[in-house]
Amino acid sequence: MATQMSGAGGYKSIVFLICAVAALGGLLFGLDQGFIANSLDTLTSHYHLTVSQKENYSAILATGGIIGALLSGIFARVLGRKKSILLAGFIFTLFSAYSAVLPSLAILSACRFALGFAVGIASFVVPLYLSETAPAAIRGSMGTLFQLMITIGIFLISLSNVYIARSVASPDVALPMMFLVIAVFAALMFFGGFILPESPRWLMLQGKRDEAIAVLRRTLNTQAEIDLEVGEIEQVLRGLKSAGFGIVFRGYFFRVLLVGVLLQMFQQLVGINVMIYYAPTIFGYANMKGLVALMAVPTVNMLSTFPAIALVEKWGRKKLLYVGAVVMLVSMIAAGLAFQSIGAHTGAADVGELQKTVLLLAVVIYIVGFAVSWGPVVWLVCSEVFPLEGREVGMTITTMVNWTFAGLVMANALTFMEANGNASIFYLFSVFCVLAIAFVAMFVPETRGITLEAIEFNLKSGVPLKRLGDQAASGSHTQTTS
Repeated sequence: MATQMSGAGGYKSIVFLICAVAALGGLLFGLDQGFIANSLDTLTSHYHLTVSQKENYSAILATGGIIGALLSGIFARVLGRKKSILLAGFIFTLFSAYSAVLPSLAILSACRFALGFAVGIASFVVPLYLSETAPAAIRGSMGTLFQLMITIGIFLISLSNVYIARSVASPDVALPMMFLVIAVFAALMFFGGFILPESPRWLMLQGKRDEAIAVLRRTLNTQAEIDLEVGEIEQVLRGLKSAGFGIVFRGYFFRVLLVGVLLQMFQQLVGINVMIYYAPTIFGYANMKGLVALMAVPTVNMLSTFPAIALVEKWGRKKLLYVGAVVMLVSMIAAGLAFQSIGAHTGAADVGELQKTVLLLAVVIYIVGFAVSWGPVVWLVCSEVFPLEGREVGMTITTMVNWTFAGLVMANALTFMEANGNASIFYLFSVFCVLAIAFVAMFVPETRGITLEAIEFNLKSGVPLKRLGDQAASGSHTQTTS
């Protein structure tokens, strides 16, 4: 009964404000992630970048993200979720503002590394905070806010950079303006973070029961719902000790860690960052250089994330992953065929309209498939499946995996296409889509509508991975928490 009540319980409207402000971390993530696509020509004009330098500057964000993710578990445990979000906002603001003075390429790269460090923290802490603060009935919808904010950030910075690049002729003037746009949004996130309450689960973990109850009073409607939530958290905490990284050697944790690791790995290996970072470059290979080519990806990416907020609760996590992977598979094959048809005419003025249309539609459909599924759902599932005593460890490792594979893809995509032909990378991504479908079928659980505590009970009771979200499997836990 506890699980069902938590899933259907009431909550106050302030929950939406709290989750929206926290999700601003995703906005900064998107601003930095989307910065490259429509600023690369301006950067190249000012710093005279080679192909290798373009890849290195793009990928160093991911290197910073790996280090930020590695340390974010410590920050989240010691500082708390709220202060970790504030730390990320401060770093965002400082280094995006300093980048606007156009230092040497080495220092600019160091600034991008620092921004990646902040993104690494945000990509870990924000989904964690949202999963621990939002009531179970809307945890999925609120969790997708993080991904929605990422896509909004990508759209805003793409639109801003296109406008600046077309309005300001001098790269020496345009580039500082591009960096200052990020700095302004970063400042909004930093100061907005001060209104957030701390995560009630983190407060309970620190022995601050009264403060946790005070937070729950701000979010839940009745004392019965508050008592139920506190009771479930206390049951999980009973006898709980801080496990540290040694928890990865516990069988139940290692099982679910593999699920998180492979989800994050596949999220990158299906090719999303190549589309986000290099779509204008890829369209340029097909002699598509107009406004549609520049803005199609960020616009569709943002708009397609809105349906995910409703679908993640209506359809569930697993169905969305299936649908998204199939859509991406078909569209990547179509994009590969379009480039194979273009062949040696790549970049030439005589590339046919049919090939251009197929390529554009394929990329747009791919973005739709990713934005409603693997974009938000992977972060959401990883924030849900880990037990409380190892949640920071699990999300640290899985977030590092995400950034590691993002860096590998970004650092090698253009070179891979140059060496093997433009069509090759789309076929490669389609293979990973097939592998992702098989993985979801065999191992990924459906976690819709079940409390984090019930998922943890199932995990520790030896329930098979793909049944961790089953209400029936958590029946004994439900009775003990009634």
